[in-house]
Amino acid sequence: MSKFPRRTFIAGLSIIPFALWFEKYAAAAPPMVRYSLNSLNGRKMAKLYANAVRSMMNTPEASPVGWLFQWYTHNVRADKTKTGEINRIYPGGNSAPKSLAQDMWDTCQAHFGRPEQYFLPWHRMYVYFFERIVRKASGHTEFTLPYWNYSVNGPTHGILPSQFRMQGDPTFGSLFVQKRNTADPTQGTANVNAGDPIDKNDPGALDLGSLGQCQYLPQGAIMGFNKDLDRNLHGNVHVLVGNTQNMGSIPWAAFDPIFYIHHCNIDRLWASWNRAGRQNPTANSWLTKQFVFADENGNRVVATIKDFQNIAPLKYTYDRFEPVPACPAAKMGPEAAAAQQTRAIAPSGAVELSSAPIQVSLEAPPGPEAASVSLKDRVKQLKPGKHLYVVAKNLRADVQPGVLYHVYFDLPPGTKPKPGKRDPHYIGTLNFFDAMTTDHGGGSEAMASDTFLSFDATRVAKNLHLTKRLSTKPTLTIAPAKQPEADAKPVVGEITVVEQ
Repeated sequence: MSKFPRRTFIAGLSIIPFALWFEKYAAAAPPMVRYSLNSLNGRKMAKLYANAVRSMMNTPEASPVGWLFQWYTHNVRADKTKTGEINRIYPGGNSAPKSLAQDMWDTCQAHFGRPEQYFLPWHRMYVYFFERIVRKASGHTEFTLPYWNYSVNGPTHGILPSQFRMQGDPTFGSLFVQKRNTADPTQGTANVNAGDPIDKNDPGALDLGSLGQCQYLPQGAIMGFNKDLDRNLHGNVHVLVGNTQNMGSIPWAAFDPIFYIHHCNIDRLWASWNRAGRQNPTANSWLTKQFVFADENGNRVVATIKDFQNIAPLKYTYDRFEPVPACPAAKMGPEAAAAQQTRAIAPSGAVELSSAPIQVSLEAPPGPEAASVSLKDRVKQLKPGKHLYVVAKNLRADVQPGVLYHVYFDLPPGTKPKPGKRDPHYIGTLNFFDAMTTDHGGGSEAMASDTFLSFDATRVAKNLHLTKRLSTKPTLTIAPAKQPEADAKPVVGEITVVEQ
């Protein structure tokens, strides 16, 4: 008897557990290599990708291997609903493709309040099966999805690959999307399709700081690798490519062919982190979590995280991995989250952002001990090994603002901030990519997302203290990189300063 569960059938559509599917369709294949899009092999793959995208876009909408079906797996477009689109594309009674669409569409993790811990494995599954669909559509068994290394130093840093900027080109025109961010002469912002670096106005937004995280999951104010990568670099790239009807907005993002190249790179960073010895969660609830995808033949495959937590068993690798900094021993165990204490709060509560910089006071929290020690004194008394984190919780917005916001610690009033690390007060960047308050798809998991980001302000605060520039009552300044969407109404629900 087979050690795998027997496959079942619903309305003629095969349902296959991943282990059984892999043994039949993938186990005997040779290992595959994913290449940088800027390499010779990567450019070859980009040409095959363009041809396959064109074919997929011409595939009927109802097909699981067509472009719309794959786009909607991530999220249904914002001006439609999941129910409405399913009824439009699959009129009449129940059918196998309709059932598959119901189970696959709008399942992206971790948007709209879905558990963020599944962000990396869900996208690995998504890209894995998408790559196989593209491979078949291309007609080339050697095809692998290339990745966009936007963080690389040098002349290609932050520049959308040229193959995605060739409007009307007979070979690469299928990769061009008009609705990406364009230049604003009044603000000096990037024209993405013209080849400007996407971080032209946001230096530091493409940094690989998340690789320095020592644990996968959050520990107190420490974000952990999965959340850090999701909320920072991943979201920054989405917003910087933009706009609000494209990569910068969750419901539209997966329509742009660059989406999958971006997420291939995110997968590469996770593989780099694991390769350095960092460990994924071991809880059974994480390992056994399942999601539904379609393979290149339209089969329904039930994928389990335990089969996707490492890439070697999946028979693919990357041509290059990123170096990962070593972790201090003190940050590798559960004691890293111990003794977390709130040292300051923004007493005004929710902070509404606008088109101008917003300055927020940071005051000692209520309590006899806290009231006797100012934040300035806390910085002075900070013990070795302890850090100060500025924690921003419950980000929300009516629509995607379409910009990044730079965060500065104790910026003097009236001072014009310098974008990124050029400013001695800069502590990080936040985006509102995953801060929408509703799920238009109508899924049962729709809810406002309880987001949080943290910024390690230790170095900046200590430097300001040592140079006698730290105020008696430090403040926090949040400044948009450019003019946000007028009806966005972004809000940071709570701001605290935590010592950990």
